[in-house]
Amino acid sequence: MGSLARFDLAPLVSRHRVTHLIETGYGRGGSCRAALNAGFKRALSCEIYEPLFARVEQSEQLYVAHADSIAFLDSSAVSTALAESRTLIFLDAHYPGADHGDQSYLSKDHAPDTRLPLIAELENLQGKADDALIVIDDVRIYLRDFEVAFGPIPDWVENGFEKEAQFRASLALFDATHTLHWHAEDSGYAVLWPRAWGAYDLKKWVVPGDVTHVATVTLGVPGTTCISLNRRVQDARFSNRWLVGKGIDIGGGKDSIALYRSMFPRIESVTVYEWAQGDAQYLENVQDGSFDFVYSAHCLEHMVDPRIALRHWLRVLKPGGHMIVTVPDEDMYEQGVWPSTFNYDHKHTFAMFKRASWSPVSINVLDMLREFGQDVDIVKIERLDHTFLHNAPRFDQTRTAFAECGIEFVLKKL
Repeated sequence: MGSLARFDLAPLVSRHRVTHLIETGYGRGGSCRAALNAGFKRALSCEIYEPLFARVEQSEQLYVAHADSIAFLDSSAVSTALAESRTLIFLDAHYPGADHGDQSYLSKDHAPDTRLPLIAELENLQGKADDALIVIDDVRIYLRDFEVAFGPIPDWVENGFEKEAQFRASLALFDATHTLHWHAEDSGYAVLWPRAWGAYDLKKWVVPGDVTHVATVTLGVPGTTCISLNRRVQDARFSNRWLVGKGIDIGGGKDSIALYRSMFPRIESVTVYEWAQGDAQYLENVQDGSFDFVYSAHCLEHMVDPRIALRHWLRVLKPGGHMIVTVPDEDMYEQGVWPSTFNYDHKHTFAMFKRASWSPVSINVLDMLREFGQDVDIVKIERLDHTFLHNAPRFDQTRTAFAECGIEFVLKKL
């Protein structure tokens, strides 16, 4: 079961002048709330399952009909909204009551097209929704081989695999007026974007628990997170205070803290944020206060403006949550040479504190963190030089199994 909360709805209001939501399965109201919070003027929905309908609090902005989805789509309220307003239609009416634990997924209390109504809904909307955005939830019900984040539909849940061709044909009915886009988040979405609205620009949020990167063991020394493990597992603050809950690893790549979750048992999930997810400096597709902890190892030096990056990394952290960041120490990593000879993409060097630096792009970490004093407690800051070989010839010691060559700081968001 997905939700409209997966998508950034505010630009639909500001950029595309969408004012109304039409939804075919209210449930507990999450999608209607997401639309109204984003600035929609009105949400119209239906709920066939009596115990869920009884909990609805109707208002001027929210109208919920006690009806099945086809009767609702045929209603005058929906017809008027489609005729007079730009609308977002969210087709989300599956297994009455079951998605909320109130009824079995195999209940026969309703007809098949009421239990699994997507095909009938699409056919009903043909010719009525040329200027409406249509978001379809739970496409894994019909697509056996479409891999989604929640995994295949369980065997004990009714599916519509035998109707896959019919489902695809129903989507094809909109080819003249809409472009089709697939998304594998949650239980799978199909989006029919109106051609009249121009280029497709429905943005998805990255949310806690998203699996964006396959955690695969890399032989050798994949990075500084790997090198840090022996040190960190001996410091109970990492496992009991700092790496707790649902986290985001910014720039984790093949050395993400997600790979080592078993060593920090209070981690619930780690979402890796890499180039495929967006620009790590801004995290534009991550909502404020989303994550319990933020982790990043040797990524901040790649940002155009580390201070802007830290401001956004703090933005997505919940109050009371912790940010654990390591950056390369300029004397142990760059070792007096700039531009970097060990990583061409480094844009800055870091020192814990210096009155003067040889580097033209040096950032004093203590000075930088002082700028965030209103928002954070500095819980820990340390120069990780305990295994650095000071008398060795110049080489990248982070490619060994022992030298972190970095500065680590831990912040608690106030």
